[in-house]
Amino acid sequence: MSGQSLDSSGLRRHLAQSGHGVLLREVEKAAAKSGAPFLAADKPLAEARTLWSQAFDALTRVATLESALEAVKAATGEDDTFRRLKAERDALRRAIKTGNIWDLSAGR
Repeated sequence: MSGQSLDSSGLRRHLAQSGHGVLLREVEKAAAKSGAPFLAADKPLAEARTLWSQAFDALTRVATLESALEAVKAATGEDDTFRRLKAERDALRRAIKTGNIWDLSAGR
């Protein structure tokens, strides 16, 4: 991909062909529900890209936490780890669902 220019359609096709289609749809669905600021027509492109990346990273983190929870659930004696991962996953899910995820980035 180095040196190639992609428009939005090309990028979506590339992500889908790279196995990220489901995650891309989840980001778009979450954005529509949360009033994602990167969808604003008056948002500068660089800022919209940064915010979109933030949403993508958050959903990727949720997926990672889901996998970790499944692994810890299968292990014995990992109650503290399970509770910590579950709390982090649940907090991130709430932030995504309520739109508070955009407030989280303001503190960065």
